[in-house]
Parts: sequence; C-alpha cells; structure tokens
Amino acid sequence: MKAYLTYALNKEGDLVHIDGVPNGNECECFCPHCKSELCAKNEGVYKVHHFAHLNGADCVGAIESALHKMAKDVMKETLCIQLPDRFDGSRGELLKLDRVEVEFYDKETNLRPDCVGYYGDKFIWIEFKRAHAVDTKKKGKIISAKIDCVELDINECELNPDAVRKFITEETRNRIWIRDTNNDSTRKYSPNSNNSNGNFDYDCNYYYDDYDYDDYDYYTKWRSYAKDENGTLVNLNNDEVNMNEHKYYCLACGRELTIDVNRHGKYYFVPLEGKVLCDADLYLREAAKEIIWHKFTTSDKFEIMVPQHISCKKKDTCDLYDSERCQKREKIKYDLKTKGYNECLKNVKLQDAKYKCDLIIKHAENEKNDIIINIETEDCHVVIDRNDYRIINIDVEDINLEDLQKFPIGYEQTSQIEDEQIGYEQISPIRYEPTKFLNFKKDAKVVSTIKSDMSRFQLLSSGKSFVDKVSCQNIEKRNKKTVLEYFFVHDIDSLAVRLYSLLKCYEEGRKACFCSICYFLSPDYICRRYKTKGTPRFPLKEKEPRVDCPYFGLDRNIINMINYHYGDIQVIENIIK
Repeated sequence: MKAYLTYALNKEGDLVHIDGVPNGNECECFCPHCKSELCAKNEGVYKVHHFAHLNGADCVGAIESALHKMAKDVMKETLCIQLPDRFDGSRGELLKLDRVEVEFYDKETNLRPDCVGYYGDKFIWIEFKRAHAVDTKKKGKIISAKIDCVELDINECELNPDAVRKFITEETRNRIWIRDTNNDSTRKYSPNSNNSNGNFDYDCNYYYDDYDYDDYDYYTKWRSYAKDENGTLVNLNNDEVNMNEHKYYCLACGRELTIDVNRHGKYYFVPLEGKVLCDADLYLREAAKEIIWHKFTTSDKFEIMVPQHISCKKKDTCDLYDSERCQKREKIKYDLKTKGYNECLKNVKLQDAKYKCDLIIKHAENEKNDIIINIETEDCHVVIDRNDYRIINIDVEDINLEDLQKFPIGYEQTSQIEDEQIGYEQISPIRYEPTKFLNFKKDAKVVSTIKSDMSRFQLLSSGKSFVDKVSCQNIEKRNKKTVLEYFFVHDIDSLAVRLYSLLKCYEEGRKACFCSICYFLSPDYICRRYKTKGTPRFPLKEKEPRVDCPYFGLDRNIINMINYHYGDIQVIENIIK
C-alpha cells in the first residue's frame, strides 16, 4: 500500500495534519524533508487526504522526516520513554523525564542528538533511526564521552501521533543501547573473568555469546588495542580511549578506527563506516608484538617465567612411574632488565635467516644471550629452528592479550580444554601451553619423592569394589579385606576406572558385584528387572553385593567405549594374598 504524506510543517515549523489546513495551495505548508512548498489535497475525491509537492517532485524522505519530527514532538509531550532491555538481560524500565530538549548541540563531542531527556541530576540522549542508524564514528564519540544513549528505530511506525506515542512509551522492540551507565561494568572486556563475553572459551581472545552472531561481530568484538595519531598504544578496556580528542588506527593494517558496541554491551574497535576489517590473525600477531614491545620500552622491569622440571629419583625403579604425573613443574621468574637486557627490537632479520623475527630482546654485553620472541596464530605460524638463540614461542590464539601486558611472559598461560561426554566417560582436561621456551637452560632437580596421585581400584573379598585416589606415600594403605588392586598410571575419569576394572575382573572370572556393567542397570542405578525378577531396586546401595546374579547381562556398549578410549591404558595389577 502506498504511503501518503499526511503531516507537514506550517510556517511556525510545527507539524500539522492534512485535515487541519485549507485545501490547495493556500495551506502554506512545507515538506519536512526538502522544505519545498506543498499543496493540500483534502477536498474532492481522494483515497487518502494528503500533501503533494507543488513542483510535482517525488520527495523520498518526506514521510521519514515527518515521522522523525513527530517522534521528537511526542517526546516533548509525553516526557517518558520505554528503555530497551539491559545488557544483563533485565527488562528496561519506563523512564520518566523532567524535561526534553531538542536541537541541542554538545560542544565536547561536536554532535547534535535528536533529543536530550533530563531526569533529576542525570540526562540521556535519544536518537531516532530513520534511513540510517547512528554511524560508528558517532557511536565512538558518545561512548568515549560516557553519555547514556538509546536508539529507537521508528521506520516501522505509522505516521500517526498515537502510534508513535505508543511505540515510544509502551514497547521495547526496535530499540538498542549505545551506552548504558547502569551496565557499564560489563563493557570492560576481560576474558579471564567469570564470566565476562556468555560462554568463555578457555582463557583465549574469543568470547562466544549465547546467540547466533555473524562473522563481522565474531571478528571484531575482542579488538581492544589500537594506536592513536601519536603512535601511542591504547587499550579500550582501561578507559584510555577518547574519540573526541584522538584518532585511532589499527595495529595491523593502519586503517582508522572507531568504537562500536554489540548487543551484550561489549565495546570494541571497528573500522570507520564502509571500511573492511583486516584479518583476525594478522591483528592478533601485530597486537601481541606492540604490547610486548611497549611493555619492555616503558616499564622498569620485564619478567618472564621459565619452566623447570623436577624428577623423582625412583623413576628408574618404580613400576608406577609416569613421566607426566611424576614430574613436578615449576616456573622461575627472571627480570630480563636486571640480567643485562636493555633493548627490544621489532621485525629484525638475522643473518642467514629466511624470515624476520617478530621481536628480539638484546643483551647489552653478549649477543649470544639475545632472545627471540616468535608470535604465532592459527593461520600464521613460522618455525624458527635455531640453536644459537634462546627462543620464546607465544601462540596468541589461546592467550588473553591483556595478560601479556599485566603478567610475566609464561605466567599461568595454560588452557583447560574439556571434551564433551562420550557414553559413560568424561575425558580428562588437556594441558596446553601456548608459551614455549626453547634453548633455555633448565636447572633439572631430583628429589626423593614427588607426591603424585593416581587412580586405584580395590576389590574386596565380599565382591564390593571401591575407586579412590592414592599417592606414592599412601600406596600401602588399603582396606584389610582387599584382594585385588588396579593402579592406573595415566589419569582417567573415576567412572571409567570402575568400568574398566570391573570388565577386567569379569574377564578373569573374579568374584565381584558386576551391576555397574550390567545391561539392565539404569542411569539412576536402578535394576530394571527388580519388579519381574525380584532383584534389588538399588543394587549398588545394598549391604550385600549382588554377586553371581542369574539375571546379569553384560552391556556391550560399555565394552566398546572402554576398548575405543582405553585399549592401550597402562594398568598395574596387584594381587593381595
């Protein structure tokens, strides 16, 4: 259905309805958009009374401009606005205002908001979206100035004061926060907090929201570092950024940036309108280089945490020795500036090298002690194979960039990656070290005993069984009725320990309660045959174990799962006589 211009501006600049003015050219009304003279068509045979341009022009923006003017008039009349829902998920309230000002000019930002609503000693900017939303540069200025601001999309509103009034004061749809003081704490992007940007992905630079995001949002929301026009490194999370005083540029591609906000209230750098964002891995690499270089050149100390390994002296004689479990890891802190390192250089090409080094930290007296810092990402990986330099490889894909600025390199930069449950098993966390030190001297130490816990399965003479954790010091402590023990050299889930051990006991024909591996045991540990066969309802809770149950049926799914995941697991059997 064609939209008709039913409101126009009179000589005083007020909106007037088509039925409230004289017919024809005597209406003395003007287009809200192009300010051309209008002709009122409110007499005769018309489907809809409406205004038309005297010059016959088809003014595309006339209705939108009239709607925009009407929205501002309604704000002045109603003195209230239904706010959008908060970033934390709480519902936005109906904000009642003391007064509303239009045509306001803000000297600090050099901006003109559509409306400014005042309430008590506070104020809020109100923007009405017509053909275009608030552009990113304007957003950056508003956010930097810490001005509360909401944007209402009025494009779907009917050109009718009652419809506009209802939309502004009663509905929550088609409106967003550009900045919300009540939720300002959420804007500081800190991936290591619990929980910062929804679901946090193992201490890395990405934050996965609880909604379907597009690729643009995915690649932009965590970019918090940039340079100003003076080449100074700035961090958006530290309130160092002011779009009203400085211009900011991408660390990787050099494009001019501004600030944007996503639907969860997280701020991040984005290119100016119409510009294409550079590759994410390229940004990560360049940001890490700038952060490390800036930290070395501006700080009094520059610390690294070099890993050391401490071994147990029984490693050659102990049957339970495991190279991972029976080694103690320590990290020793070194301040490079107290060790004679006085300069950090970027993009240095060494003699006989194929590629430039990302960073090299120079020793004042001995060039052989220079340290190469190599930055790696998922798609940008350069192998530096040199034995004549100490090398620190940093995979910034899984490191919070702010940790490079706050903590020593190598400090607590490990990830716990948990796999999903498969059958009855929960895969143990995998330790991944994104920071690796190559060609560093390691002061290996040997100690009498390293306390290391391992899983143990105990089978009692009655057929009952237990699973616990036991250390080297307590390996001889056990139940007096224990007839069999299995020690698991590699750490696996306690349920998998029980299932594996019971299957082994079953294969060896030992007397045991096999309910846990029975096909008829439900996930709630209820025997599904108790009503028809007289078996115990909760067999695992019975005082006397169900040994040699005539209704036992082996669960083949458990066998397949154990064989698939633990077919080569190292288990030590101890038969106790």
